[in-house]
Amino acid sequence: MDVCVVGAGPAGIVAAKVLLQNGFDVTVFDKNARVGGIWAPGGNYDGLSNQASLRLFEFSDLPSGLHYGSAVDSQRYLERYAATFGVLRRVRFETEVTTVRAVDSAERLGAGGWVVGFRPAGSTATQQETFDHVVVASGAHHHPHVPDLPGRDAFPGTVLHSNDVRAGVFDGRRVVVVGGGKSALDLVLRAARVGSSATLVQRKVNWMVPQRLLLGTVGYKWILMTRLGEALLPHYDNEACVRVLDRMSERVKRVLWQVVARDMLISSGLHRLPKDLRPAHPLPHHLAHAGVMPRGYARAVRRGLVSARLGTVTAFTGTGVRLATDEELPADVVVLATGHRRVFPFLDPRVRTHDDAGRVRLFRGIVAPGADRLAFSGFRQIFNNILGVELTAHWIAAHFRGSLRVAPDEDAVDARLAWQERVLPGSGGYDLGPYDIHSADELMHDMGLPSRRAGNPFAEHLLPGGVARRYTGLRTP
Repeated sequence: MDVCVVGAGPAGIVAAKVLLQNGFDVTVFDKNARVGGIWAPGGNYDGLSNQASLRLFEFSDLPSGLHYGSAVDSQRYLERYAATFGVLRRVRFETEVTTVRAVDSAERLGAGGWVVGFRPAGSTATQQETFDHVVVASGAHHHPHVPDLPGRDAFPGTVLHSNDVRAGVFDGRRVVVVGGGKSALDLVLRAARVGSSATLVQRKVNWMVPQRLLLGTVGYKWILMTRLGEALLPHYDNEACVRVLDRMSERVKRVLWQVVARDMLISSGLHRLPKDLRPAHPLPHHLAHAGVMPRGYARAVRRGLVSARLGTVTAFTGTGVRLATDEELPADVVVLATGHRRVFPFLDPRVRTHDDAGRVRLFRGIVAPGADRLAFSGFRQIFNNILGVELTAHWIAAHFRGSLRVAPDEDAVDARLAWQERVLPGSGGYDLGPYDIHSADELMHDMGLPSRRAGNPFAEHLLPGGVARRYTGLRTP
């Protein structure tokens, strides 16, 4: 059977690799000239780097050696992976998918396969091919969310979404960055280095994970990415993935989170900033929005290299932007690091991928109930998403072969969305945040594979478990 994979980013290439190993005939379409998605040249803002320490940004069967790797090095690794496992020759580069629609003669949506429309670069004509299956791996960071602020026509400067920031745009200019995530902090630090001024405006201060915890002595993965670390989180909503350690007293969990929160403030340097520039919400409920803090951010704020403001931008003016407090900030460049929309503009509109509130509505974050032979990869976000998309690829292969122990269920999707809204507010049905190991356990359980991946209880519970190398040689029944 043949499969079309839409996108050649990390999710797309590992899906293609696993499906090839499972006997499928795979074709990958990507509008870029290189594999890598956001890591490919021009795929995201200048200066992007990954937030993964050693052994995290790599698939199970090809070490990367990357430690907070640059976009260039990350893309090179992904290209080497695609070449090593025969994926590269399956990719049709510079070819944009324009439509994916179900074969209309089928009784069930997608049961007869999918017609994929695509347009090669430089061509005005759309071509079509029919595939038995489709994997949508088009990426969650390609469709910018841009707030509609009044006064844009009056502002004579440059307005960019973070995706569109390129080298040189900040040089010698006054820069205002709007947002509070990792991309916002990355960009305001770059502006502080090369611009004439750098201001960050954020509605709330998100928790950010320092590269090292325990007063800056131990890498974060040794604390947060272990079974013991994840046991401090609220119970995962799939009871098959809740272990004895997860059932520790809620009072004990609260005390330990207070200790972790204090250590994160000290290790990141945020404890030395004014109170309004520290997170106001208790851990762990906002960890879904946490990235790894760029080194030097707190120091730059303390030294006045970055002016950080807590507030909301309400309008552009003739000289910059206006805040809800009526304060005006002068700017030559305004960067909107305001996130992305998880949308699929090419997809058959009969496929229900979102609920009425706009949240991604997929079973296990992978399949839309009611749509056969169609799967999504990269939309079940966890902190170590390289691990997430590799296990998703195996799950998809088993799903297409009909060997999973579960079937897509509308009620299960509704229950997961309700749980996410309670435990991971604002995750949009897409982000499972810090539940790396629980998320992996769930997919392993669905595939009928053992979720215990270490040889002894010490390693299983106290060593980093949210890493792909624990799943080397994975084969589904």
